[in-house]
Amino acid sequence: MPRLLPLLAVLLAWSAIYLPGLGNMELKGEEGRRILPARRMIQSGDYILPFSEGKPYHRKPPLINWSIAASFQALHQESEFAARLPSALAVLLLALTASWAGAILAAAPGAYWLPLAILTTIGTIEKGRLAEIEAIYLSLSGIGILTWLALWYRGSSPTSRWLWTGLWFGLASLAKGPLFLPFFYAIATVTLWQNQQRRELRHPAHLLGLALSLFLPLPWVWAARRHLAALPLDPSPSSQTQVWLNQILKRLDPAAIDWHSYPWGPLETLLLLSPWALVAAFLWLPARRRWWPDLLPKDRALLLGLGWGSLASGLAYALLPEAHARFQLPLVAPVALLAVLLLHHWQRRQTLFALEPPAARWFSSLVRFLLLLLLIAGVTLPWRFSPATMIPSMAIILGLSPLLWLLAIRFARIPWPHRLFAETTLLAAWAMIFKASVVMPIMRLHQDIRPPALAILAATGPEPHLLALYPGPQPFLFYLGKNTVEIASIRQVTPHATHLVIPSARLENPDLRARLDRVGFRDPILTVPDDDGTPYTLLRRTPQP
Repeated sequence: MPRLLPLLAVLLAWSAIYLPGLGNMELKGEEGRRILPARRMIQSGDYILPFSEGKPYHRKPPLINWSIAASFQALHQESEFAARLPSALAVLLLALTASWAGAILAAAPGAYWLPLAILTTIGTIEKGRLAEIEAIYLSLSGIGILTWLALWYRGSSPTSRWLWTGLWFGLASLAKGPLFLPFFYAIATVTLWQNQQRRELRHPAHLLGLALSLFLPLPWVWAARRHLAALPLDPSPSSQTQVWLNQILKRLDPAAIDWHSYPWGPLETLLLLSPWALVAAFLWLPARRRWWPDLLPKDRALLLGLGWGSLASGLAYALLPEAHARFQLPLVAPVALLAVLLLHHWQRRQTLFALEPPAARWFSSLVRFLLLLLLIAGVTLPWRFSPATMIPSMAIILGLSPLLWLLAIRFARIPWPHRLFAETTLLAAWAMIFKASVVMPIMRLHQDIRPPALAILAATGPEPHLLALYPGPQPFLFYLGKNTVEIASIRQVTPHATHLVIPSARLENPDLRARLDRVGFRDPILTVPDDDGTPYTLLRRTPQP
């Protein structure tokens, strides 16, 4: 039973943070680019080559598309919840791995502390509730990093360590390519160097693990190339290799620097890795000054590898000409582990009378203030911005508030630093419940993605056999139902399609209008703007005269 308690705690924390309102928010960001290719896979039965906007889409590997398609089929529905569930489940898998690794690296407390730290990192919460690549990418790469560190610390053989790591890294490469490897090698190289094990980088098992990391996606690459070669006309003639090379070169091009946002890149990365990056930074110097010499060589090597490896690789990525904070998300697990290890060693070296620093009491007071602030906002905001949702929102917030304060009082009695993780988890869970019950109902009154789709469905009826010609990356197509097909050419028009939606500007081309007329789409019945104000026209198919 004691071994089950950390797993139950992780499952409860994950459910409270990642499931509330998971399917209540309309699509945002890049979600449409991940979901619509998954729908096309189900429509066509072709799970090898993703299609977007009617064209082959091989800028990114297809693991996210496969995951979303599998979720649609397993749940027998195409919904926002089903699309986002794979991201949330990937984070859960990372947290469960962290519970195992934390018990090895930070003794019994680590089985609780490390998964809770990962689950409450801002970047994990943000990406783990969206149908985007990053949640699966950071989870699989994080599992690989934690697996390697835990097996190394436990003294497992290089063969098992590198092969297991290579397998997880290979799956991460299927999500976004091997862009995470510099983070891992910065950490592993410093760790091995400090522990006098640098020769291990020449071990055959390491080379085999690296081959798995890089070449596990190759079967898909070869299969996708065969599919591309078999197409009668590939509207996207660039090869996968050329597309990926262009993306890399674009990131390195100094001309891509946006000087308005570039200086803020490191701060944005720090925000995504908070609060545990701040905890690690706060404890690092006191650790070096006070108890660093007392550490075992292996513990010192691990801390140095996590600290300097994460800092060096994170800064290198943050200073790329086209830098985005999400590039550093594979550091979520290492940074959380660094904070946990520093707290673990700090706790072991404190006396009973100096166990809790003054900063801990300030943090607890801040948490209780924020909990109270969210409670007050949950009662007042619906009355101010959305009276129609006031009763349900207030019922949820007020109904759960006794449980909230009972937990807050109970957690206040837990000794520090256990309380740090418990209170952070409580705050993150309450914030997500607040978002689901208060913020999302208000946002639904001001949607900009669903309205065009609702207007089209009002004209066509539910689940029309609809084609989207030259649609662009339009997320509102998701809401038109599973029978909607994106096409890139009139040659792709199917005989059973009853309606077609197209950017209105395209209809100014007389030749295109004539070709549409020949296949029966001659009757414009509706024009709607998308979320950016670009007009789209709905055409109804009429029989040939």
